[in-house]
Amino acid sequence: MTTNSREDVRRECEKLGELVVQAKLESGHFGTGEAFAWEWLLEQHHRRLREGESAERDRAERALKAAEESASAARAAAAGAQSAARWTIVAALAAAAAVIVSLAKYW
Repeated sequence: MTTNSREDVRRECEKLGELVVQAKLESGHFGTGEAFAWEWLLEQHHRRLREGESAERDRAERALKAAEESASAARAAAAGAQSAARWTIVAALAAAAAVIVSLAKYW
């Protein structure tokens, strides 16, 4: 490539893609525009890193939200179990009272 216009080099890089640009840089294809091609390649690398970090952050946030919802459900289940246990005790006491009343009738 004989031109050294940044925009021309960037347009060509966009058309070619990262792997082809990298290969053409190694063969000296860009000539005086080589610095612009390297600049474009570096920008693509940083963009990919940012996207990866963003995706990782999103996954972590989703996992945290799921953990919070799970903990909330566990607390609700524990409260329900505690309430059920209380009612079971009340029912057992009522049954015991009924047995005592029934036995008292026969004495």
